[in-house]
Amino acid sequence: MKTFRVFGRKYQDYQTEVTASDEYEAIEIANKLETHKWYEVKTDDLIEATDVYLDEDTYEYPNMESGIIVGGK
Repeated sequence: MKTFRVFGRKYQDYQTEVTASDEYEAIEIANKLETHKWYEVKTDDLIEATDVYLDEDTYEYPNMESGIIVGGK
């Protein structure tokens, strides 16, 4: 069996509260906030696999002699 590295992504939602004159100003203010001023909204979203690569650190490549594969798995 081969070993693969699978990368995944889980989207996280955040919220914050700002004081502003309208929605547009609220967005501008929020976009300028430091990360620690946002709070994570808990969700039950699953991690979704996005990329997969053969783990070349553990894969045993077949021996090559004259360009012919002698033994492989």
